[in-house]
Amino acid sequence: MTLLEQLAAELALMKGQKLVGPSGTPQGPMYTGPGGIFGVMGLERDVLSTRIQPRGLAGALPARATNVMYPRFPYVTGFVKGTGSNPKGVCDDGPVAGAAKACIQTADFGRYTQMTRELEINRVGQQINRGEFQDLTIENDPLLNDQGIIPGVPKNPALAREVLMRFTEVGIAFQNQLMPQLWLANPANTDPAGGYAEFPGLDILIGTTKIDAVTGLPCPSLASDVKDFNYGTVDDDGPKLINYLVYMTRYIKWNAERMNMLPCTWSIVMRPGLFYEITAIWPCNYLTYRCNINLQNSGVMGQFDAKDAIDMRDNMRKGLYLTIDGENWPVVLDDGIPEDTSTNNASVPGGCFASDIYVVPRTYLGNKIATFWEFYDYTAAVQAAADGQLGDEYWTDSGRFLWHKKPPVNWCVQWIAKIEPRVVLRTPHLAGRLNNIVYCPLQHTRDAFPDDPYWVDGGVIGGYNETPVPYSEWNMPSPPRGPAE
Repeated sequence: MTLLEQLAAELALMKGQKLVGPSGTPQGPMYTGPGGIFGVMGLERDVLSTRIQPRGLAGALPARATNVMYPRFPYVTGFVKGTGSNPKGVCDDGPVAGAAKACIQTADFGRYTQMTRELEINRVGQQINRGEFQDLTIENDPLLNDQGIIPGVPKNPALAREVLMRFTEVGIAFQNQLMPQLWLANPANTDPAGGYAEFPGLDILIGTTKIDAVTGLPCPSLASDVKDFNYGTVDDDGPKLINYLVYMTRYIKWNAERMNMLPCTWSIVMRPGLFYEITAIWPCNYLTYRCNINLQNSGVMGQFDAKDAIDMRDNMRKGLYLTIDGENWPVVLDDGIPEDTSTNNASVPGGCFASDIYVVPRTYLGNKIATFWEFYDYTAAVQAAADGQLGDEYWTDSGRFLWHKKPPVNWCVQWIAKIEPRVVLRTPHLAGRLNNIVYCPLQHTRDAFPDDPYWVDGGVIGGYNETPVPYSEWNMPSPPRGPAE
C-alpha cells in the first residue's frame, strides 16, 4: 500500500467513524473567563498541580521511527547433531556436521487515538472583568515529557492559553493510556474494524511461548525465564523470594555469557510498593542466606552487624538497585505494572497487594539496544497529504503523532491525534518474570492512573460562577405597570 493509499484509507476510516467534524456542542469548562475552572477574580498567579506524575520503564526505553509494517528479526537457534559415524581408517570419511536452525520473530503496531474537547474558538481569551488575572501558570508541570511516546506540549503553559491546555489534556490522556499498555497490551483486544489496536506488550514478549513468524513452529531457545511465586508473601517467604530472583538473574546472565552476548545491561522492574517491602527484608535474608551454623537447629543463623543491614537497605533504596551475587542490579519503579487486591483476586489477603517482577534486558554486546519503542513515522504521510493538498494533517514529536484538525462546525473546532507504537524485545531469552508476589505495606501510596483504586482527585470540574452577571435594565424583571395616568 502506498502512503497516499494508506492516508486515503485512514481518512475513509475516520469518515466511517463519523469523525468528519465537531458535534457543534462545545465541551466546557474553559480555563478562564465566565464559568471557567479558574474564572475567579483575585487569584494568585502560581497554580500547583497535585496530579501524580506516572513513572516507569516506558520513559526509559529509547524510541525510533519506522515505516516497516511487518519486521522480521532473524535468530540462529542452534545446530543439529551431525550424521554419520567416526572413520575407521586414516583416510576414511568422517561424520557430516549438523546444519544450523533458524527462527524469525516479528512485531505488530498498536493504534491509539485521543481527541481534544470541542472548543468554541471565539470563547478563547474571554475575561470576566479587570479583576480576573490572565497570567495564571502551573508551577509544577503535570505532564513531564520524558516518556518517549507522549506528545510534547509547551512546558508550564499559561492557563489563559486555552488551546495549549487542551493539548496538554490530550498528552495526559495518552500517558495514562500507553504506560500501562507497555505491559498489558494484547492484540486480542484489537477492534476488528481497525480503529483501535493493541501491540504485544511485555507480558506477552517476556514469555515461554515463542514461535517462528513464517512457519509457526516453536522456538524454545528464545523463551524467557518465567517463574511463579504462587502468592507467597515478601515477609513470610523472604529467603524463597531471594532464591528465585538470584537464580533467575543467574540463568539469564548464563545465557548472555555462553551465547557470547556480553556485555549486557538489565533493569529489574517492579511496583514502587513492592520494591520498598523487598528492600526491607532483603539485607537480613541476603546476609544470612543459607548460613545455618547449628546442625541441631536450622533456625539458628550466622550473626551480622545490624548497621550493615540498615546501610545496605538504605543504599539500595537511594540508588534504586538490588544486590545479587555481589552485583548491583538497577531497579526501575513502574506505576503501570498491574497490581491485584483482595477485591479482584481471591488469592490476595485483605490489606495486601500482588504484582510481578520483570528482568528486562536493556543492551547486549555493549551498545546494541535490546528493548525499545518503535512508532510509525508519519512524516512521509503528511508529505503525501501535502501532495494531495490536504491541509488539515500535521505531525509532531519527530513524526510519532499524526494530528488532524477536524472540519469546523462554524466556530466549533476540535483536534484528534493518533500514534501507532509497538515495543520490540530483541533478546527475549535474556529476559525474566517472577509472577504473583504478595506484599503488605502499612499504607499504599497514591496511584497515578484514574482507573486505579488509590487514585485521588476531587475539586470542581464544572467551573466556577463566582461572579454573577451584573444587574442591568435588560436582565431585570419588568416592573409592574400601574394604572395609566
